Amino acid sequence: MHHRLFVLVASVFLIAALFPQTPTLAAPPSAPSTSDDAFAYFPETGHNIGLDIKRFYDANGGIDIFGLPLTEVFVEGDMQVQYFERARFEIHPDLPREFRVSLTRLGAYFTQGRTEPEFQWLSSNPDSSRHFFPESGHTLGGAFMNFWQARGGLAVFGYPISEEIVEINPFDGNPYTAQYFERVRLEYHPAHAGTPYEVQISHLGRQFLEQRPEAQLMTAPVAPMELLGEATTGYVTSAEERVHNIEYSANMFDGVVVEAGEEYSFLNSGDFDVSSDFVEGYAIIGGQLERVIGGGLCQVSTTMFRAVANAGLDITHRQGHTFVVNFYENILGFDATVFSPSVDFRWRNDTPGAVYMATSTNAAASTVTFQIWGTSDGRTTTYEGPYVKNVVQPSVATWQYDSTMPAGETYQMVHGRAGMEVSYIRTVRMPDGSAKHYNNFYTRYQPWEDHYMYGPGVQPPAGVNVVGGQPAAPSQPEPRTPRATRGSR
Repeated sequence: MHHRLFVLVASVFLIAALFPQTPTLAAPPSAPSTSDDAFAYFPETGHNIGLDIKRFYDANGGIDIFGLPLTEVFVEGDMQVQYFERARFEIHPDLPREFRVSLTRLGAYFTQGRTEPEFQWLSSNPDSSRHFFPESGHTLGGAFMNFWQARGGLAVFGYPISEEIVEINPFDGNPYTAQYFERVRLEYHPAHAGTPYEVQISHLGRQFLEQRPEAQLMTAPVAPMELLGEATTGYVTSAEERVHNIEYSANMFDGVVVEAGEEYSFLNSGDFDVSSDFVEGYAIIGGQLERVIGGGLCQVSTTMFRAVANAGLDITHRQGHTFVVNFYENILGFDATVFSPSVDFRWRNDTPGAVYMATSTNAAASTVTFQIWGTSDGRTTTYEGPYVKNVVQPSVATWQYDSTMPAGETYQMVHGRAGMEVSYIRTVRMPDGSAKHYNNFYTRYQPWEDHYMYGPGVQPPAGVNVVGGQPAAPSQPEPRTPRATRGSR
């Protein structure tokens, strides 16, 4: 089942082996995981890491710290998890992104009930050369302190819950000086003194997996995740409110999983809620520009539509915008609007496995990107067009009075566009040449007039359509040249 999101939408006018037999010494994987791709594949174990897991993994040391992945992400109990050699990652989707991934408290799990002196709570610091943690009653120093501080500290590993102790590593049979923390067990390897592998995390992830037969079923190798389709749209010149809504809403879709055969709804199957994190933007309502919550979300639905279409997935419901929107006119007829509750964008995952959405925004470039990742069945996507006919030029401009604007100010909120009928044809074929999907994305755009907002003391030009409140008296000065142009969608 895909993640359940709360999405605010604006007006239609708005814009085979269980795992390797011996543990791996920290070493670079054959498929590096530090690229900008949303997923990385590790052929050593036949597993992928991606999205929030990959971000956490890469940011906190990668294979050198956590080892190889032993499973894919799966639901264990009531939580999404992924096993690695040295840790078990947990996903907490309801938390902010910086706290969404954490390590299971395996150190605490494997030390339950231990009564050796090294596990006794200390009431004070017995050694001034070491740092004392009154929260957990233990100290930390030397090489372990250096490693703990350099590799994420409290946020990643938790507090120390033992003093240093000599223990036998169950995988290689050798004794090492070790220390337990809430989430990990650190080992000192004197043979690697002076190298990045002097201190290593024990294979507690592997040990925990060996105790869980159902989790072991998830260790079978899988195919690499592939980028099935992507799309990027730009929103330069957008108002600040619109930019905020695009960035916030795009992040809401990052990491959404759509299982094989499942239909995905932008409006999320009725999970619709007005969120205070969205701000007001402008929309054309009844021929006038009005402030509404959610301006800019059609940018997100259009970018998702393009990525899904490029991936060759089944488009089950799509409606184009009423007007040509400048942000999407680089490919006419290749947009999708949403209007709660009656106009939705929906698509179905008709690939053999689950697909994942990865999203990002680039503030410097004013772009939003959607990627669709999954298991490829070899389908290819081609387009014809766009084919344009029945072009209708816009009529006279509209000038709308806004009493809240500074006296004498004028803004051009909309640059007019011609109306037209557009067909953009998509064909999706399977490797044997058979047609999987054939779509004529037909859109009938209405003419869209120039739209200006003006404040007190401005006289609209003769012959324009004046709406919204009282225009300035004829005795007022002639209108100024518009000071700036702002996006409206």
